[in-house]
Amino acid sequence: MKKLFFLSILFVLTLKATSQNPLIVSEGESTIIYALPKTELCITVETEKTTQKPGIFYRYSGRYLATNKVITEEKTSYRLKSIQVTPRAVADQNRTFSYIPSGNSSRLSLTSKGILCGVNVPAEKDTEAAETVVLPGKGNTQPDALLPLGEEYMMAGSEAKLAEGAAKQIYRIRESRLGLLTADTDKLPADGDSFKSMQAGLNNMERDLTELFIGKTTTETQTQTLYLTPENAVTNDVLFRLSSIKGLVNSDDLSGTPYYISIQPKDIKKAGNQKTKIGTEGICSILPASTQLTITDGVNTILSKQLFMPQFGIVIPLAEKLLKQQNIKIQVDSQTGRLLKIE
Repeated sequence: MKKLFFLSILFVLTLKATSQNPLIVSEGESTIIYALPKTELCITVETEKTTQKPGIFYRYSGRYLATNKVITEEKTSYRLKSIQVTPRAVADQNRTFSYIPSGNSSRLSLTSKGILCGVNVPAEKDTEAAETVVLPGKGNTQPDALLPLGEEYMMAGSEAKLAEGAAKQIYRIRESRLGLLTADTDKLPADGDSFKSMQAGLNNMERDLTELFIGKTTTETQTQTLYLTPENAVTNDVLFRLSSIKGLVNSDDLSGTPYYISIQPKDIKKAGNQKTKIGTEGICSILPASTQLTITDGVNTILSKQLFMPQFGIVIPLAEKLLKQQNIKIQVDSQTGRLLKIE
């Protein structure tokens, strides 16, 4: 029983290791199963998230800083920055074929997904999927730092008194910076690097204190990837929606603004659903269809791209006698299924 269990584990590990690497198969295999590709669209949507947070002294900004341009309530908003589309090949289950090699047959090269990439040529590695990325935001990383105020203000116990102390500290920082710029100070920095360091420190202190009055705005970039494998031509289908409050939402969430996708092959000649076939009729390639991809917001075109998509093309069989020739090399594009060259 233990031996049987061990052999089962070994078989699973071997199968897993094989599935993660490109495959080259040749004579001696009873039947070779291979697939032709179809295009999966990896749609990368980049949005910018903006978060606004009011300062604790925003009520006193007009009195001490003479400004009314302040953030008075917390708010989060999203906007679209860019959209990119990357095509990626996946195995087409409707275009899966069987090939029975004979004694003089050449060897087929398949990717780890079982997609045909040629005869007597090195197997290709599959492309990896893009990952969702959230870049760090820009803003003060220590919003709760202690105020650089003296005992007089810190012991007052009054918000108005603390706001007054923070405002006076802002004015002192500005006077110190002006003194450095005009050389109107008793001690000047020893060199240029020291001068830049002092200037940066004064600027950071002023910014942090000023944010206590006018508020703080933080932005971060978020990248999300959608996956779409079109089987038919589409016109102005809702791809996703973007909510100014919640960000990227599903296509059926009416709280967001819709973004539309159109996929228009120039000439659809799909040869029906082709199931697995057993025989020795050679191998097949694809003549992919030139396809226009467009993404809009309903008014403006955001992205327009021309692609060759195999699922809209036609299957072209290659003669079996080609595989009988010695040292022949046939290269097939694993992304589109197109026959590239025969040597």
